[in-house]
Amino acid sequence: MATDSATATPRIVIVGGGFGGVFAARALRRLRPPSDLHIELINNANYFVFQPLLPEVASGIINAQDAVTPHRILLGHNIHFRLAEVKRINVDGRTLAVLQGQRKRLVEVPWDHLVIAGGTSAALSQVPGLEEHALCMKNLGDAFALRNHVLRCFEWADITRFAAHKARALCFVVVGGGFSGVETIGELADMARRSLRYYPHVSAEELRFVLLQRGDRLLPELPAQLGAYAQQRLEKRGIEVRLNTSLTAATATYVELDDDETLPTATIVATIGSGPTPLATSLPQCERGRLVTDEYLRLRGAQNLWALGDAALIPLPAGKDSKPRYAPPTAQFAVRESKLLAHNINATLQGNTLRRFDYRPLGAMASIGAYRGVGQIFGINLTGWLAWFMWRSFYLMMLPGIVTRLRVSLDWFLDYILPRSIVQLQQSQRPAVRFAYYGAGDYVLRPGQLLDGFYLVLEGRLELRITAPDGEEFLRQVGPQEHIGDRLKHFDTVVRSEVRAQEDTRVMVINWDDLLRLRESFHDFDDYLRQAAEKQYPEHFYGKV
Repeated sequence: MATDSATATPRIVIVGGGFGGVFAARALRRLRPPSDLHIELINNANYFVFQPLLPEVASGIINAQDAVTPHRILLGHNIHFRLAEVKRINVDGRTLAVLQGQRKRLVEVPWDHLVIAGGTSAALSQVPGLEEHALCMKNLGDAFALRNHVLRCFEWADITRFAAHKARALCFVVVGGGFSGVETIGELADMARRSLRYYPHVSAEELRFVLLQRGDRLLPELPAQLGAYAQQRLEKRGIEVRLNTSLTAATATYVELDDDETLPTATIVATIGSGPTPLATSLPQCERGRLVTDEYLRLRGAQNLWALGDAALIPLPAGKDSKPRYAPPTAQFAVRESKLLAHNINATLQGNTLRRFDYRPLGAMASIGAYRGVGQIFGINLTGWLAWFMWRSFYLMMLPGIVTRLRVSLDWFLDYILPRSIVQLQQSQRPAVRFAYYGAGDYVLRPGQLLDGFYLVLEGRLELRITAPDGEEFLRQVGPQEHIGDRLKHFDTVVRSEVRAQEDTRVMVINWDDLLRLRESFHDFDDYLRQAAEKQYPEHFYGKV
């Protein structure tokens, strides 16, 4: 069994820093003292984000930094946190391969029990153009990007002289009529109308909000009458609700619907299309986009692998109709799953009996904007201001950490008495092509480091040294107008070579993802790189590494 060499205690490694991962780690720590259990949480961001509040971050009610809590504060000193990206799971060896640090080195992390709580990823490729042109609402960066984009549209609309351009800039389309879609369109409408006072050449009559729902009603997770109420309130505020309507294509200037109608728009927000993460798809238990577990939250056919939250397909006891039921991907269920998972891992370590997952939700609620909401609690339907107040109170209680609750409460209070900010913060984006400078003797790449791109030498000279598993070495000098990274398509992204600057050297770097897109799309360029690699490396050595 893989254990910590220093403490010889069982290692529980949790992948994912959302509701499931964070609450599972905290529940485990409450069950066992630090000396009895090594708990480590791995996530690619150092903060926990409360996703139900993302629409309010996008609309400017809540400051972006107030909707998150740093993991190191949330988890405390007795739970280890590692900022890293998980690349591979070695089930037989019970290790994780993670990329971490400034130079993205590959590190092996051992585990005795592995918990996968990595959530889902956006999957928009089913509609042509949606992946390329839609904004999502999955994380804090998405909410921040949507806010900046909407404000940019208002700036364009205020100065343009062309009516068609103005209409496109002021048309906002949200795809998906579930909780996220309804809350997003409601907050966008509030944000837009409260910002009108600052844009003298934009009127309320020129604003257009469209909500597309493939099904025959909004909020299918709630009773039909609550969905009908939500639709009525949205339409009363001038929001167009299109039921039984699907998106068939999206471009930079319009969306196309299944009835062949086109809507000119510069803003498409997709709240649909959740798919598995690459880590989940690497496991045989991944089906229908989620990891199949048994009723104890163990991955099917595994003993020390567990999953919960959005990433997991967890069976529930059959209902009266005997149809199979599964836990929905909601925060309420993830919190309950985390408590059971902690109990079952602890029971496994102690040889005790495991408990099955069975939970009846207290209810569900949604905000529809303008201080109105809908919800069902203990079977009682609520609408209007009371439902909205209960929605805010419920989420305030679920927020982790007293400091986060205070900050969010203050943001809500200030929103009542102060105007919304229309500051459009500029985000610096890393270009696809960048330049780098290395002094003589500097390492460009080391073995085990992530190869992050294609390096073209402009000035100076690099030395490339590759060592094969049998000990044979290959040495190559890379001068001006020569390159490394040409074998990127044929090998793993983690290099087995060492690259150093022999003299002061300036290089041009094409980012890894962009190079792959270029090679896949531009076949002549791909042929050139393939032929160059075959010429630059000995044939007998080329197959060794």
